[in-house]
Amino acid sequence: MVTRWWLASANFPVVAGVLCTSATMFNICAVSQGWREIIDPDGSVRTIDQPAWAVVLKAVSVALAVVAYIVLLLTMISKRDPVKGFIVTILCWCASAATLLSVIGVIAGEHTTVDPRQTLRYTQNYFYGTFAASHYVLIAVLLAIYTGSVHSVHLTHEERRTVECTSIILRVTAFCVFLLGGAAVYATIEGWAFMDALYWADYTLLTIGIGNIAPKTHLGRSLLFPYASAGILNTGLVITSMTSFTEEMRELSIKFKIEEVHSGIQGRQTSHEYAGNNRSDKEKQPLQMPADPQYPNKADLLKLQRIKRDFYRRHRWMTLIWSGVALFLLWLVSAAIFRRSERSQKWTYFQALYFTYTSLTTIGYGDLYPTSNFGKAFFVFWSLLAVPVLTNLVAAMGQLGFEKLTYLFRYLWSFQASRLGRMNPDAHRESERNKSVPGSGITNDSNSRASEPRNSMQPSNGVQSSSTYEKKESGKSLVQAAQRSLDLGEEIHKLISTLQSSSTTQLDLYTEWDRILPLLHPESDGCDLSETTSLATLYGHTGTVLQVLDTDRPTTDMKKEILWMLKFLTQKVCSHLREGLEREQSGRSNTQS
Repeated sequence: MVTRWWLASANFPVVAGVLCTSATMFNICAVSQGWREIIDPDGSVRTIDQPAWAVVLKAVSVALAVVAYIVLLLTMISKRDPVKGFIVTILCWCASAATLLSVIGVIAGEHTTVDPRQTLRYTQNYFYGTFAASHYVLIAVLLAIYTGSVHSVHLTHEERRTVECTSIILRVTAFCVFLLGGAAVYATIEGWAFMDALYWADYTLLTIGIGNIAPKTHLGRSLLFPYASAGILNTGLVITSMTSFTEEMRELSIKFKIEEVHSGIQGRQTSHEYAGNNRSDKEKQPLQMPADPQYPNKADLLKLQRIKRDFYRRHRWMTLIWSGVALFLLWLVSAAIFRRSERSQKWTYFQALYFTYTSLTTIGYGDLYPTSNFGKAFFVFWSLLAVPVLTNLVAAMGQLGFEKLTYLFRYLWSFQASRLGRMNPDAHRESERNKSVPGSGITNDSNSRASEPRNSMQPSNGVQSSSTYEKKESGKSLVQAAQRSLDLGEEIHKLISTLQSSSTTQLDLYTEWDRILPLLHPESDGCDLSETTSLATLYGHTGTVLQVLDTDRPTTDMKKEILWMLKFLTQKVCSHLREGLEREQSGRSNTQS
């Protein structure tokens, strides 16, 4: 049984892996240089050399983070129980955070005497170290929550690959390598400080383009073409993998939510097959075939469609709302932080809002930019969070708006078609009759042909022999089975044609289930609801604009449900043919005896 606690923490391993990658990048920046610097009266800046013990502890912290990263990937790839691997990863992250925090505490508590005309301040490396330590603590907590709930659900190998997706982590790792590699190369070519080069690489690959730092040498400008092209491509791959992971997690969640409905259907099928297998050999037919499968009834479909409808509607709007809230928080809160960090430039809160908005939307005019060490470090940390959030918000708004516009056009088209149908009622009734009775002409012809043998095989003296009666009944059964299989085959052909075309969204699944259920349950509709009550009527699909716009199910889910229909239809065809063959063999055996 999947618990809500596990569903809420299902994406924590991937989040932990992504944050671990950025935290390790920040930790490497923290090791590269000292954490304090002195500004002389003439404006020159001197970095205070860091003690050897601090360098060793920082290196140990980076090593523990790298070990945790590798163990996490191996645990997510392996097929074994992931709990032990996750525990090792959590311990390594905790040890890395503790080591880094101890260095931060000692450095922050040291008192260094400087000339009154000089200014002592922390470097960007110090702030990157604090970001890395906070990341390690956060990801350790997230992974511990997931590890505590992983035993509450039994996942298949494919489901584990979906939840513990490593491709997105590897792509984020490649992006961070691009940032560090580009910063190292351009720091050498252009003579920049490594931290300033990282700040430049960040707003370049994220296409913000602030422009206060730009390459001046011919070599640096020449290398920009391949570097920026490959880096922007890698950024697009990261965003694509994030979107794909979100979609896969959504499909897995809806799979767990409707598992109860499917398990109920499979439970009835299992009990039916078990009862059939316990019959005595005398009751078995000469042709040994598996028992007929149990098909969904209207009550099952009502519950299934209600779960899907509520889930997709809630998921779309919740994604839009949470992305909007996160974006506004990043905009408003970060503006207050930048105003505080850039108080030397005397930024107002409005100027900070202006800067964060132009950076968030990747406009990047460059008239305002951070100059403080904390402002530059925080900009790198903030932009890596803000740009993906904005991308998700734009994607959610675009997808939701496009689908609503599509449904509106569909409604207008169906409304116009219904008006034309009312203007020509005879043609409308004829088309509706053809839709409601598939293969009606073949059915009548088959029935007439089925009735001919019944008259021709009647003996002239009025006495019918047993063998003649059995042959007639056997032939009648074959004709009926063939007719039912023909009706099912026409529905299968229609659904396959729909899958092959691009008109999946134009198929009304509720109306289609109303057509298929009588074929699957020819004796009844399978529930206590009225025979004449359709699923479309129960869901209120009367054609109003609001009801048409309320459909939020994606195309992939509709295709999966069409495949589910095809599965039941093909099983029913096999059942009809099996029934006819069993009766034919039974009739032949009785005739021979």
